[in-house]
Amino acid sequence: MRETVALSGPTLHSQAANAMKVLSRLAVWALDDGLVLDREMVLTPEVLERYRLVGMRELAPTSRAAELSRLRRIARSVTVRAPWPPPGEHASRQELSPPYTDAEVAAFWRWSTRQNGPFRVQAMTAVLALTLGVGARSGELFAVTAADVVKVSGVTAVRLGSPQRRVVPVRRRVLPRLRVACRGAGRGPLVASTRTGRDQAAALVASFECARSSPKLTVARLRSTWLTHVLADCAVAEIFSVAGIRSGKALSDLIPYLPAPETGSPAWRRMRGGPRQ
Repeated sequence: MRETVALSGPTLHSQAANAMKVLSRLAVWALDDGLVLDREMVLTPEVLERYRLVGMRELAPTSRAAELSRLRRIARSVTVRAPWPPPGEHASRQELSPPYTDAEVAAFWRWSTRQNGPFRVQAMTAVLALTLGVGARSGELFAVTAADVVKVSGVTAVRLGSPQRRVVPVRRRVLPRLRVACRGAGRGPLVASTRTGRDQAAALVASFECARSSPKLTVARLRSTWLTHVLADCAVAEIFSVAGIRSGKALSDLIPYLPAPETGSPAWRRMRGGPRQ
């Protein structure tokens, strides 16, 4: 933290103190969100935008804007690889990967039982269950154990993040598959891997055998598939239609003013989807 403040080049003691204050607050949120405290991973446009939407609820709008501006200025000066645009240009938002079709998902599930050996069968089953069932990110896949599968008011959910701060209800249609993955893992992680590093999930998923006609299997597209189903259950398309809007940016600006999400609430339970068919 002190090194980051020094790299940002403050000229006054007050500037250094303010930088330390905003970076400390960001670091606490980042750890709760399961991020590694690495400048190139935390001080990025995408992470700071997520922090603006969900990590600054306790701040007044004017304080929120000032703090975000200070963080962006620091980030530009202390990062090398983070995708910050030149001064005066807005960062282009990275588009989400397209979801898979129901037929493609069904084919992936069939291939999960045909993998070469029990290790790969377990790994592919668990990856599909955690991404399609609770929207796990690449960095979260290898930390989940059966102990993280909990009951909330009678609903099966999974704790994600480190420390576990996201409790996500399991999609009804995926729940039986998740139970299979839990039994196969025993007390260990549901997804095991001998690799380490940032490409750990990508390398594991790339090793799974699938039909030649199948699209490339990626965690990003699996997570988009989960998110698409959740948005459909929450009637987001209808909200866009009746509000006459086309971009999610128009709604994201209002997120800081909405009530904080509540685990176990009716809206939270709705994210399980309808009964299995």
